[in-house]
Amino acid sequence: MRSLQFALSMLYLASTSAFSTEHHHRVFVSTPTKPNLRKVKDCMTPSPITLKTTDKVDEAIVVLLTGGFNGAPVVDPVTNNLVGCVSAFDFIQKEETGAVLPFDIEDPEEQQRMMVAARKIVATTVGELMTDSALTVTLGTSMRDAAELLTREKKHRLCVIDDNNNLVGILSSSDVMRNIVDVLRALPETSSAVPTEEKVVSE
Repeated sequence: MRSLQFALSMLYLASTSAFSTEHHHRVFVSTPTKPNLRKVKDCMTPSPITLKTTDKVDEAIVVLLTGGFNGAPVVDPVTNNLVGCVSAFDFIQKEETGAVLPFDIEDPEEQQRMMVAARKIVATTVGELMTDSALTVTLGTSMRDAAELLTREKKHRLCVIDDNNNLVGILSSSDVMRNIVDVLRALPETSSAVPTEEKVVSE
């Protein structure tokens, strides 16, 4: 019902002068909800599947396929600290089995990129194949901030770590969407997402 009210409101405004640049109007759209106080710890998937830096690449592929995953966090086998992540893209580079890489490039950043590509192609362990950096959030990070990070970085999952850099969970885009549904269901039935018109005074 709220979605229908919102759509009707937008259609009504579109049929008026609210969207006319001639009248210098702008529309503010919001959903009247209570502040979303939920934290990452409330929505994450705890104890996610992980790979170790010492795992063989072929074994890692079997683990991921068996679990139905296209990537996983990578941890140190001794400390259990998060050290990186591996994705399907990393395995695809490995599958190339070989490539002609130009090493006469003067740009240091491009040289580094080529070295990383070469390392992944000849990798035999997850530690050699993985991407060193992993997007992380903490247990106390707000869901709003986590959603903004996923959107800004165009990623589908975040690694959740504790104060000791130990991996404790995964927050995926699906977890964020489930949180949105929960928030909408908690709205009072009388609430509606109705845009309000604000007139802008021309300078």
